[in-house]
Amino acid sequence: MNKYDVVIAGGGAVGAACAYFLSRDTGLKIALVDLKKPGNASRASAGGLWAIGESVGLGCGVIFFKTLSKLHSEAKGEEVPTMRPHQLPDCFFEFALKSNDMYPDLYEELRTKHNVDFKFERTGLKFIMYNREDELYADQIVSGIPHLSDQIRWLNAEQLKAEEPYVTSDAIGAIDFICDHQVNPYRLVEAYTEAARQNGVELFLNTEIQSVLKEGERVVGLQTAAGELRCDTLVNATGAWANDLYKQATGKDMPVYPVKGQIVLSERMPKIMNGCISTSDCYIAQKDNGEILIGSSTEEKGFDTTNSLDKIQELSRGAMKCLPILNESNIKRCWAGLRPGTPDELPILGKVSGVEGYLNACGHFRTGILTSAITGKLITELVTNQPTSIDLTPFNVSRFDNDPT
Repeated sequence: MNKYDVVIAGGGAVGAACAYFLSRDTGLKIALVDLKKPGNASRASAGGLWAIGESVGLGCGVIFFKTLSKLHSEAKGEEVPTMRPHQLPDCFFEFALKSNDMYPDLYEELRTKHNVDFKFERTGLKFIMYNREDELYADQIVSGIPHLSDQIRWLNAEQLKAEEPYVTSDAIGAIDFICDHQVNPYRLVEAYTEAARQNGVELFLNTEIQSVLKEGERVVGLQTAAGELRCDTLVNATGAWANDLYKQATGKDMPVYPVKGQIVLSERMPKIMNGCISTSDCYIAQKDNGEILIGSSTEEKGFDTTNSLDKIQELSRGAMKCLPILNESNIKRCWAGLRPGTPDELPILGKVSGVEGYLNACGHFRTGILTSAITGKLITELVTNQPTSIDLTPFNVSRFDNDPT
């Protein structure tokens, strides 16, 4: 039997960030337990640090909202109305923007102190407008966040062409979120994990979690394939699988469920993008090695991680519509990831009433990469009984206590 101050279940971006920040800012004995499963969200991410874009419904958000609008229309037998921005509440803006602000310093810190590089790139995120409906959608986005006007630029067709010469000439302009950048999601998880290891975190990788150990109302550890890991605090960062651990710890269910997203990756190309792009069909990001990543569908298909031709074709058509040069490229591979969804699209963070020794760090849906940094900081504050950097009340699992669903 091994005894730790903190055991973190889940080694994706969120769990690895918790391990890093706890090991950096405390002298606690920490273990990280992870078993890579098909659909791990961190390894299916675009790596977008799209704090404003995702908060106002771009990136995966506009595609998600478009999907919901289509389903609603089909159910009602009506025409799809002009889309309205799917804006998340102010508490999420604060959460996302604080995390985004951490990345420049975090990038330098991990490179200089731990010799790990997660490929932080200042790219911005442009929403490409093709028609008057897109322009109206963009205008509603901007009018809804007047306090962030200094982070947004309007580009007409000529300005867009000057900055993104490969974008279709059919585009009438764009809005650019100038603080929304990108990282390499694989490298980010590896950077957090390696830095945590260097700080003394004991890693149990490729290790199955078999059960939660309890004594009365206190969680006291995990039974794993590597044996018992006893702890004072268990952090649940198991992504789309988080409800399994939660149910064992509390005897209740929480509404974290898998939301499938399919991804298309092109072969390496010369640099054809100066920033990340979102349209109402897809998002597009060129990574540091030249590959073009195109995402992403939004499907509730349980834990299915297979690709489907219709979704791959939809994403590919959307990307080629925006960047016609992609007609000349080949698809390198496709895959699907499972985002940890929640009914209100907000993460579930913090303590659980009536259960000691347990913290939630899950339900980050489509923003786990972006918000991993602030989550690691917040979990560290909770473990060390400090005031948290932001109010966690809107993110507590108790918000679902009276949910009839």
